[in-house]
Amino acid sequence: MRIRGTVVCLPVQNLDKTLTFYKNIFGLPDLQIEEGIITVELTNLSLFLMEKGAFEAYTQKAGYGAQLPNDNIGTIISCSLMSKEDVDTALENAPNYGGTVSGKAMVDETYGGYIGYISDPDRHLWELVYPPQQS
Repeated sequence: MRIRGTVVCLPVQNLDKTLTFYKNIFGLPDLQIEEGIITVELTNLSLFLMEKGAFEAYTQKAGYGAQLPNDNIGTIISCSLMSKEDVDTALENAPNYGGTVSGKAMVDETYGGYIGYISDPDRHLWELVYPPQQS
């Protein structure tokens, strides 16, 4: 099998709030809502942030419903950033746009990368990493 591209779809409750978060945290000013979906194009990944009803219409074809994160997170989206400052800026700004921060960024003792965690307004967890080989 040869993969052409990868798409991850996540349900969201409030597209406008989600749009504001992703535009500002990831510096993507051209993002917009189209047909109930925000499409975030990242390196080697397309992320579809879908209004919960649209997500459920999509997943019901496979016999599943939609579940938003709660106190238990089933997915971590890990993203490599260009600098420690990018990690720190995202953590600093996340609460301004409806997100949350899970503690301070720090160097992972095992891996050596500088890592911080934020959640978007729907509590989808992002691991923001400045890899050690870039230090």
